[in-house]
Amino acid sequence: MALSRYEKQGLTISLIIITLVATLFPMLILADDSEHNYKAKKGDWEYTFRHREGGKHIEIGNKIGPIEVMYRYADLVNTQENRIKFTGEFFSYKDLVFEGRMEYRHFNNKESHWRYRFIGEYTPHLYGPFYLYAKWQPRWSFKDSGTKFDARDQLGITYKHRNWKITPFIERKAMEGYEYRQTVYGTHLEVKL
Repeated sequence: MALSRYEKQGLTISLIIITLVATLFPMLILADDSEHNYKAKKGDWEYTFRHREGGKHIEIGNKIGPIEVMYRYADLVNTQENRIKFTGEFFSYKDLVFEGRMEYRHFNNKESHWRYRFIGEYTPHLYGPFYLYAKWQPRWSFKDSGTKFDARDQLGITYKHRNWKITPFIERKAMEGYEYRQTVYGTHLEVKL
């Protein structure tokens, strides 16, 4: 008996969701930390608040031509940071986007430095209001002691509804040589005003 187009699509989506749940559930149990992000956008302006165990930050920024310029103030465990970020898209095709970000991180009690972040984001439509969320973010910090590498790669599912969307995600944080450091679970909530 042949399956209809809709039955095949439903079966494919079910298999994707089962695979993601089977992969993400064990990672959630092993998660070391949680992070929650709240973003509001109005035109080219963007406002963000993030809290992660032991710290929080606020951000404000605007798109100037092809470059997004953001300022962040972060109150970390024992450190305060002021950061300026410059992000530009250099390639996009359908649901795949590649960006580059240069940021200057100024700290009150440790070495300030520049950092470059490569961002690859893949967000294909799954079914109805659900989208896959996959983000690859290798980062290089340029310090007096040399270049330091880390990465924050995230995988989740986005639910979109009218002018807002929410993405529960799991993050794999890596250090030198892409070696695993910790697992973080969290959410991204975004509203367009």
